[in-house]
Amino acid sequence: MFNKDFYPTPKGLAEKMLKGVKWECVQTILEPSAGKGDLVEAIMDLCNLRSRSRWGTEHKLDIDCIEIEPDLRSILGGKGYKVVHDDFLSYHTFKQYDMIISNPPFSQGAKHLMKMLEMQKNGGSVICLLNAETLLNPYTAERKVLASKLKDCGAEIEYVQGAFLDAERKTPIEVAIVKVFIPETEKTSFIFDDTLKKAEDMGYRDTVDENQFNELAENDLIKAIVKQYEIEAEAGIRLIDEFQALSSKIKKGFNEEDGKKNMLALTFSGYVDRGYVKGVTHNTFLERVRAKYWEALFQNPKFTGKLTKDLKDKWNSQIERLAEYDFSTYNIYTIREEMSKSVVKGVEDAIISLFDELSHKYAYWDTSKNIHYYNGWCTNKSWYINKRVIIPLSGWSEWAGYYNPTDYHIVEKLADIEKVFDYLDGGLTDNLDLRAALAEAKNTLQTSKIPLKYFNVTFYKKGTCHIEFKNEELLKKFNIFGSQRKGWLPPSYGKKSYKEMEPEERAVIDEFEGEAAYNKVVSNSQYYICNAEQLLQIEGQ
Repeated sequence: MFNKDFYPTPKGLAEKMLKGVKWECVQTILEPSAGKGDLVEAIMDLCNLRSRSRWGTEHKLDIDCIEIEPDLRSILGGKGYKVVHDDFLSYHTFKQYDMIISNPPFSQGAKHLMKMLEMQKNGGSVICLLNAETLLNPYTAERKVLASKLKDCGAEIEYVQGAFLDAERKTPIEVAIVKVFIPETEKTSFIFDDTLKKAEDMGYRDTVDENQFNELAENDLIKAIVKQYEIEAEAGIRLIDEFQALSSKIKKGFNEEDGKKNMLALTFSGYVDRGYVKGVTHNTFLERVRAKYWEALFQNPKFTGKLTKDLKDKWNSQIERLAEYDFSTYNIYTIREEMSKSVVKGVEDAIISLFDELSHKYAYWDTSKNIHYYNGWCTNKSWYINKRVIIPLSGWSEWAGYYNPTDYHIVEKLADIEKVFDYLDGGLTDNLDLRAALAEAKNTLQTSKIPLKYFNVTFYKKGTCHIEFKNEELLKKFNIFGSQRKGWLPPSYGKKSYKEMEPEERAVIDEFEGEAAYNKVVSNSQYYICNAEQLLQIEGQ
């Protein structure tokens, strides 16, 4: 009835061809030699079956068919299939297909497969049924080129014998199922590349990755990230200009009303303003980009390493306001100066806050072991923190009931305590990754004496965390700092020798630490007695 190359695809062979297809990645399909639709029917049956079993709704596919025989095109049309062309070898389209699948004429298999591969050169999959001789006997130049191409593409080839012995149209020939997946090629941006080249010609690097952030000194970091912002901002503005120029040429329709409307729109992804998608202008784009870079800067430890958690939260809350200011070295250094003014008080507040927190804040818990009381200089309500303290911090997930010391609240609380001792320590203690240590404890189910940088922690199921400080001299420095700020130590503390003190002063010293310990403080007052400004200078060394 039809030409000598027409061999409808048997159902079993079609299923072999479709085996392993990742349908969640397939939306558009081309069948270049559709015949009377056997392969298309197999695709529809398989997808509908998968949809009913997994998603409950029909998996919608966009399938285009090509068929050279007029009678077969009529059959395809009668079945409701979309026929877009007659001869595949002359088919030209701008449309992109996720998958091209075909049982082409055996006599032209090499030509058809080569064109399929060419159409998918920028990414997509190809499934093709060939006469096995096309691959096993590459005696022509065309077949040799195809064999080389398939090897380069890493094609999967399965040879099948007797596939058409019980088919609608029988033949004993051996066939080959060729499957090729071509990764999507990286798109080239002429606008960005041109902007980047201009920057490189001026001696600037193109990007600053996370590792470079950690390696660069602060001033170099600021210069690099500002230049990266300028490259991205300029490229985006040029894109907006190009889009506006192009969109005015592509109208919604040909009638008078639609001829005034653009078909294309440029919007921010996922951004809706008062029910309408917010349009992109130079200024709205720059506002979004500036916000992104301000946020990245505030998350970088090179820039915010000396800030307390409260100060970090304060500056992060200013990002929306800062997005109105240009991301420039002038504005960054202006902000840096403002930060420096607030960081001294922030450090002192953080130390005193922890000093209070480890004592009377948790008075409703069994914290009698946390502190030692003594007769202070101005009040009888004086204390210092002991080597072992208890805080309400549960290592067990409340909702799931399993051990989870890496919970966000636990990590944040212990990191806050660690940060205070970072200020006091001045970089003398070797670093130990808090999150990694807690993750290791979670994996090994270690609940007792988990070693962290300045202390060991033990979690109890009753909802408490026991902290044991490792360095008693650093803990003493913490107690001296807190007690002095509270006015509980004499003003002469650390300035006079024990023997030079008045009896009332010595009485406080006796209860606080004793003569021998006090003399040790006096002999090394540079370490034990300091203010927030000095702590920041030590940390920056």
